[in-house]
Amino acid sequence: MQEIELRTGAWYNDRSIQLTFPDSWDVVTYWPDTPPPLSDEEISEQIRRPIGQPPLSDLARGKKRPVIVVDDLARPTPVFKILPFLLKEFEAAGIQPHDIRILVATGTHGHQDATALASKIGQPAYARCQVIVHSDLRGTKFIGTTSFGTPVYVNAELRKADLIVGIGGVYPQHTTGFGGGGKLMLGVLGRKSIRTLHFRHKGVGGSYNIDNDFRKDVTEIARMAGLNTIYTAHINDRMEVVQLLAGDHYAYYPQAAEFSKKRYTAPLPEDADVVIVNSYPSDVSYTFVRKAMKPIRCAPRSAMKVVIGSMHEGLGHHGLFQQGLSERIREYRELYNRISVMAPGVILQKIIKNIFFRNRRPAPSHASASASPQLDPMWVYRPEGAGVAMQDLDGVRIVRSWDAVLQRIQARYATGSSVKVRVYPCGSLQCLDTPVGQDQGSGD
Repeated sequence: MQEIELRTGAWYNDRSIQLTFPDSWDVVTYWPDTPPPLSDEEISEQIRRPIGQPPLSDLARGKKRPVIVVDDLARPTPVFKILPFLLKEFEAAGIQPHDIRILVATGTHGHQDATALASKIGQPAYARCQVIVHSDLRGTKFIGTTSFGTPVYVNAELRKADLIVGIGGVYPQHTTGFGGGGKLMLGVLGRKSIRTLHFRHKGVGGSYNIDNDFRKDVTEIARMAGLNTIYTAHINDRMEVVQLLAGDHYAYYPQAAEFSKKRYTAPLPEDADVVIVNSYPSDVSYTFVRKAMKPIRCAPRSAMKVVIGSMHEGLGHHGLFQQGLSERIREYRELYNRISVMAPGVILQKIIKNIFFRNRRPAPSHASASASPQLDPMWVYRPEGAGVAMQDLDGVRIVRSWDAVLQRIQARYATGSSVKVRVYPCGSLQCLDTPVGQDQGSGD
């Protein structure tokens, strides 16, 4: 048997798992081309020599109320590897950990498990600093409107801060090309700001283009709020830091995005019989497992599709893009969100257009529908372990055993001696080129 070792269980029960395949199968794994992990000394050196700015120890001198914005459990950034070095810089400036506030940028993601959050931040810093979990529904202050017309409500702690720095990562995003940089600010905004950003701007599909209005808008918000210093990590398939850029993110962000495009590129699964995507290191819940599904969306229609994710939090939560709802409820929620950011005149035009279009939409042919082949649901392999109970979803079969997946593949391709299997070991990090607009993933 062939074996592949993958990781699963980010922030909750991080561990290795083994996938096995018959020797006769054509199994190809698309590993990212990442450099070796950075040593502690290399991380420290990058932090002491930021791009376009003085060291943090100089920036922090004389400050009384610094805030460190960090991304939340939905993001795989290993904050615990970077934060200790920042605390040393603050201490060199005369600022003790108990005077530092760590603001967790949850956006609309809601509750954060305290134990998992301590794992992400690092137990020493979690115990010594003031950790604040952002709420998009309360405790925000209005600071103005961007040139795009987005009302900006930020966490009130940022209005009290005399220095704001961030820790984040660069991961593929259908909305802004890549996350990270100024988009870290989205996680500490109020619901009205977040809704406006998502439903006023168009996504970039599968292009990974960072020259877009959504990106420009959040970058403008970062400037308005005073988030000028970010420590940006790139990680490998084991969640180890392989590159760290520090300092002026407005200057270095294009370099960070280019690194991701180059190092995490992977081919499309055009000829695959089976497409397997491991959602680690973004597998905390089904909501964010969906970030890894680009290979699934780009797979041949006839291919069997398998996603791997521990999903300790079950379905998870997203205030704008909740999973597990009926199609009609999802449509109504999206319609409400889109209408809420439109001007009254535009709303009327959209209503007239939709009524006209719906009344003239041809009904699907029953004959053609029944003639279409019945394809497998998407299979989700959820490795054994603790976590919120989950049931099958519409079009999704959830199993706890790899053997169950393997048996289904063998049953489906019983007559084929060489099944073409394509494996993406860290789908949420990997970049697959597709025509603009073809890939419209889930929200962030």
